[in-house]
Order: sequence, then structure tokens, then C-alpha cells
Amino acid sequence: MRYAKETPRLTVKFIDSDTETVLFEVKDRTWNTVGEILTDYAVDSIMKNEWKNKKMPVNLMVLVVSEYQLK
Repeated sequence: MRYAKETPRLTVKFIDSDTETVLFEVKDRTWNTVGEILTDYAVDSIMKNEWKNKKMPVNLMVLVVSEYQLK
């Protein structure tokens, strides 16, 4: 048995660090394109666009997630 992914695609999760609440997700990224999201400018821009008119979290955690299954 070994762990394997169902898909090579990744999900980037934006999480309120203080409450551990997932704010939103950016799905269907690849290892080659996930870095575009992790710059200060991109995170700031994405948060302002996706979270507009809501109270912005003071502490933000951005995680890249990939799920594996034991087969």
C-alpha cells in the first residue's frame, strides 16, 4: 500500500489564522502556477477582490493543499 493523489491539481486555502476558519479556496492550480498566488501583491489583491465589503482578518494563513489516499 502507498499514498497517492487522485489528481495532480492543488487547492490554495485562505484561512483566518486567529479562528482557523477557511475564508475561501482557489481550486485547480498546478505546482507550476501555485507560486503566482503566494506573493504579497497577489494575496493582497485576491483578498481585496474576494473578501470585499467584509471585515478583513488581521492574520491570514495561505496554505497549498493536496489530498492523498492510501491505496
